[in-house]
Amino acid sequence: MHKLKAFGLDKWIDVEVGGYGEEVYPKATLLQVAQGRAKARYGAVFTAGNTVLIGDSTRDVQAAMIAVASGRSTSAELQEVGADIVLPDLSNPSEVVAAVARLTTPADRAAR
Repeated sequence: MHKLKAFGLDKWIDVEVGGYGEEVYPKATLLQVAQGRAKARYGAVFTAGNTVLIGDSTRDVQAAMIAVASGRSTSAELQEVGADIVLPDLSNPSEVVAAVARLTTPADRAAR
């Protein structure tokens, strides 16, 4: 949160519905936990069509669709374990938004 707050990004993240690595494993379960929390908080159904997990390790990619090669894992490693999209980092917001849009369906995006 400190890093997000430093750049004014904390207002865009609802940490109450997020899923965090120390809570459950495997990572795919973590995605389901976050989707359930978001449904309870917002009253909307969150599915693969309107939810994108972004991770930076090969373990994350077990559940992630967008991988970021800014951690220990290389782009090649992330692609090899099945990431749908691999970004070099998150420094280009337009690139991140475009990646999320490619992986979600228009009907589900509009419903949110």
